[in-house]
This record gives sequence, structure tokens and C-alpha cells, in this order.
Amino acid sequence: MKNIQQLRAKTESPREQWVDVNVDIDLDHHMVRLIESNGDIHEYVSNNVRALAHAAAHNRGRAQWCEKYQQLLVPGASNVSGGIPFYKLEPKPVALSA
Repeated sequence: MKNIQQLRAKTESPREQWVDVNVDIDLDHHMVRLIESNGDIHEYVSNNVRALAHAAAHNRGRAQWCEKYQQLLVPGASNVSGGIPFYKLEPKPVALSA
């Protein structure tokens, strides 16, 4: 019989993990930058960038990111926004050259 650790190792990939990030938001461009503790920066866009900016400011820019589900968890955000603390982020569009 397999133990729970073996089952988790088999079903979890690094993409399913929640990673601590700092959030930097550019309201003018609806851009969300996630900065990992190792310095890696990932850029996304959000349709709900104003609410996310308000929640992130309340939490000093700290959040958790899950790449697989493209979900950003801002702990305590529901206390500020009155909504849920999860935000869906979409990959930043690639600029097309002419």
C-alpha cells in the first residue's frame, strides 16, 4: 500500500505548488509583476487590476502564486475588497512586430 507522501509525489508537479511572491502593479497597463524570492520576475495582466492593487497594498505586496491554475492568492484581501482573495491572471500578451 502506498503512503500519502508517495501519492503526493506522483500527483504534484512543481507547477501545482503555491509560491511566495511579491506583487508589483502597473495600473495604467493592467500589468501585474510577480517577483519570486530568487529574483525571477513574471508578468501577467488582470481585468481586476484595481481591486488587486488595493488588496496587495493592504498586504504589503505579499501573495502566493500557483502557475498551474494562474491564480494569485492575496491573504487578507477579502477583508479589504469584500470579495474572495483569489485573482485570475492571464499571461502578458506578446507584442507583435511589424
